[in-house]
Amino acid sequence: MRPVHKRYLRRFLPAMGGYVALIGLYGWLVPRTESVALRALLAMLPMLPVLLAIRAVALVIREQDELERQTDLQALAMAAVLISCGFLSFGLLLSAGVVRGVPAEWVALLVLPCFFWVFGLTKLVLVLRLRVR
Repeated sequence: MRPVHKRYLRRFLPAMGGYVALIGLYGWLVPRTESVALRALLAMLPMLPVLLAIRAVALVIREQDELERQTDLQALAMAAVLISCGFLSFGLLLSAGVVRGVPAEWVALLVLPCFFWVFGLTKLVLVLRLRVR
């Protein structure tokens, strides 16, 4: 593994660990908290590690060679389009009453995790396609 990818993992993995911990804290404490201000603070806390994860992605893209940078940017663009279309489609199905029982807040909470997953899968597909050539 190249040093640029080791640095990426040292930045990204702790950020994702912090995100998981703070989302758990959010889910446990928010229903037990009366203060609106404290609930707002708890709701925004998971954004700190999310921003650190986004920073890690931006830094690794900047530090990579041209081919890796192009692959990552293509994967980011494809993930953005796929997730946007997927969530728009799901929202249309929800609003048409075709899909029922899914709270809108859960849909909104899943956008970024789904984006990261689709980015990873898209990058994997692009890298595998490059290796076949």
